[in-house]
Order: sequence, then structure tokens, then C-alpha cells
Amino acid sequence: MTIFLALGIFAGLYMIWLLFTLAAYALPVATGIGVAFSVHGHGYGILLSTLAGCATGIAILIIGRVLFAVIASPAIRLGLALLFAIPAGIAGYHSVQGLGRLVLDTGAFLVILSWIGALAVAGAAWAKLAAFAIDASQSD
Repeated sequence: MTIFLALGIFAGLYMIWLLFTLAAYALPVATGIGVAFSVHGHGYGILLSTLAGCATGIAILIIGRVLFAVIASPAIRLGLALLFAIPAGIAGYHSVQGLGRLVLDTGAFLVILSWIGALAVAGAAWAKLAAFAIDASQSD
């Protein structure tokens, strides 16, 4: 019984680590899925839809990171960071809400906890984007 408790705690912590690690990819994944469904809705096949969605997601990620690293204007960098952090925050809110409903009743405490999770996940996505820009500027 103790091993199951330990494994459950490990699995929960691993899910939280994945949430924070993959948060920066919320915008590229969402746009990639949207493009894939749009292409498929226009009558193209599954393979072409999947390739178009993957290409779009990868392009959004690369273009966003390169623009954040190259542009020196704080206002544009803020806009780019918000463009990546807001979808990550929304994903973080719903992830914490879903995980929290496993152990808590719905109510104010769960909503507050979900907002804290959303801010933390959005901050992690922002930090991941900023870390990429710092790494790119130090390599010059």
C-alpha cells in the first residue's frame, strides 16, 4: 500500500513538472491543431492536415523565439511574451482545475488555487521564452 502512495505522489509531481515544462508550447500546439482541423475541413486528407498542423506549430514556435531574441523594443517583446504566456496561463488554469477537482470540492478555494496555478504556469512560459532570448544574446 505504501508503494502505491509513493508512486501516486511521484506521478502527481511528474504531471506538475510536465505542465510547467510544456507550458511554453501552448500557443504553437493550439495554432497547429487549429490549422490541422481547418485544412482537414477543407477536404484534404489526414496526412496533409497533420503535416500542415505540425509545420504551423513549429513555425510559430521558431518565429516567436527568434523575434523575441532579435527585437530590442520592450513593448514588442512584452506583446510577444504575452502572446505565449496567456495561452499557457489558460492551459495552467484548466490543468490545476482538473487536478484539483480530483481532491477538492468545487468552490472558492479551488478557483483561487487555479488562478495561482495559471499565474505560475504563465510565468514559467514567460521565463522559458526569456531564457531562450538570453541564451541567444550570449552566443553573439
